[in-house]
Amino acid sequence: MVDIEIIDTGAPKAGPYSLGLKAGNLIFISGQVPDQKAKNIKEQTFSALEKVKEVLETAGAYVSNIVKVTVFLKNISDFKEMNQAYAEFFNHNGVIEKFPARSTVEATCPLPYGLVEIDGIAIL
Repeated sequence: MVDIEIIDTGAPKAGPYSLGLKAGNLIFISGQVPDQKAKNIKEQTFSALEKVKEVLETAGAYVSNIVKVTVFLKNISDFKEMNQAYAEFFNHNGVIEKFPARSTVEATCPLPYGLVEIDGIAIL
């Protein structure tokens, strides 16, 4: 049996779920939404990815440990700007040329101001 450890950054949650779970050498990161102060898609993408990073660091991992990301966009027309912010975030965090696998889909964000939500899977 695999031990499962809850990853809790202390950030508020909107319901009955864990921000992240560590199962063996895998880390599963729940969908992270941007801070309300982030206004446009670029700011919101950085904000959500910073929260992903916080979950990873709480689990003892790094951005470079991410192997899979799912990006949920409220408007697929924001793809280009999201993609630019996403690339800048991973380049800044030293993952150049080793971007995680990614899916991007259009979906409704649970927050009225939210333009993006991002989840991920990492391996230690």
